[in-house]
Amino acid sequence: MIGVLENIKVLDFTTVLPGQYATLMMADMGADVLKISSPSKKDVILEQEPYFEDSDISISQMWLLRNKDTMALNLKTKEAVNIVKELIKEYDVLIEGFKPGTMEKFGLSYEELKEINPSLIYCSLSSYGETGPMSSYAGHDINYLAKSGLMSISGKKDSGLSLLNAQIGGMSVGSNNAVIAILSAIIYRMNTNKGQRIDISMLDGLISYNTFEGLNYLYSGNIPSREESLLNGGSLYDFYETKDGRFFSVGAIEDKYFSGFCKIIGREDLISGGIYPENIEIVKKEIKEIFKSKDFNEWKEIFKNKDLCIEPVQNLEEALLLDEQIKERNVIVELDYNGNKVKQYKLPIEFSCSKAVYNHVGKKIGADTEKILQKLSYSKEEINELKNKGVFK
Repeated sequence: MIGVLENIKVLDFTTVLPGQYATLMMADMGADVLKISSPSKKDVILEQEPYFEDSDISISQMWLLRNKDTMALNLKTKEAVNIVKELIKEYDVLIEGFKPGTMEKFGLSYEELKEINPSLIYCSLSSYGETGPMSSYAGHDINYLAKSGLMSISGKKDSGLSLLNAQIGGMSVGSNNAVIAILSAIIYRMNTNKGQRIDISMLDGLISYNTFEGLNYLYSGNIPSREESLLNGGSLYDFYETKDGRFFSVGAIEDKYFSGFCKIIGREDLISGGIYPENIEIVKKEIKEIFKSKDFNEWKEIFKNKDLCIEPVQNLEEALLLDEQIKERNVIVELDYNGNKVKQYKLPIEFSCSKAVYNHVGKKIGADTEKILQKLSYSKEEINELKNKGVFK
C-alpha cells in the first residue's frame, strides 16, 4: 500500500523529542527519512534507559527512529558538510532542531542549501524561534509552559503547581506544528515550484493554548487566578478522589451530561446550578465526599457504558493494554526485532487509502552510512579514508 507521503524525502538533523517525533510521523506516513546523527554526541532521549534486552538500542530509539535510515556524520568536519550538500540535491525537506545559528556555523544554512536545491523546504524547530532576545537560549517543556503563562493559572490555590507527565510544548506544539508547516509548504511548492524556510517556536505555539482566559485578559485586562475559571478548577470540571485513593475525571460541562451525572450520584438538586454553580466551594466539597464514599472499581461499574464525560484516571496498564477503546483502535502496535515482539505507539492518524506501515524498529546510529555513501558513488577506499578522518564520529 502506498503511503500518503510516498516519494517525499526528508533529511532529519533533529535531536531530543519534538523533532524526532515529527519525523517519525512523516516516516510512518511513508516518507523516506534519513536521520543524520553524530554518535559521539549524547542524545538524552535516544540514550535513556531502558535498553532492549541483550541489545545496545534503547526502547526510545527503537520507537523514535522507526522506519528511518540512519547515517553517522560529524558536521564539524568539512567532509561531512560536503556529503550533506550532495545529499540535499535529492531531498525535499530538511528539518533541524539545533539552536538558531548552529547550521550556519556548519555551513548548512538555508541560504547556502537553497542555492543547491531551490525547491528545498527547510524547517527549523527551536525553543524560542529564530529571532528575538532569547533565540539562542536552550529550553525544555517546563520552561515553555512557564513562560507562556499557562502555568500561572494551573494547579491549586493551596498546593500550587503540579508537573504534567507530558511534553505539551514539545509534542503537541513543536512536533505537530512542524509537520503541519512542512506539509503545507509541500502543497505551496506544488502550486508555485518554490521551496521556503520554516521557523517553528515552541513558545510561540503554546501562547494560543491560553485560549479563553488569554483572550479575556487581552480584552479586559483582568488577570485570572488558579481555580477561578471553567477549566482550571473553578467549576465542577475536575478530578475527584475515590475511597481507595484513585481518581475520576468529571468533564460534564454540557447540561445534558451534567444532569445525567447528578442523577447517577443521587443529587438531582444540583442540576439547576450546572457545572459552574454560585456556591462552588460547598458543592465541590459535597461531590468530593460522594466520590470518597466508594472505591475506584465501584465507580467504574456505576459509570460503565454511560456517555456523560465521566472517565476513570487509568494507570498505564489499564490505558495501554486493557482499555477496550484503545485496543479496538490498535493504538499499540507490535514490531519484530530479531524474533522478539516490541510494543510501540502507532501513528495517531487514520487514512482510508494510505495505512501506516511499520517496516522496522529504530536502527543503531550510523547503520546505513555506507549504503548511503555508496549511492553517492563513494568507493570503499574513500569511505575508509573518511572513517579514518573522524567524519562518522
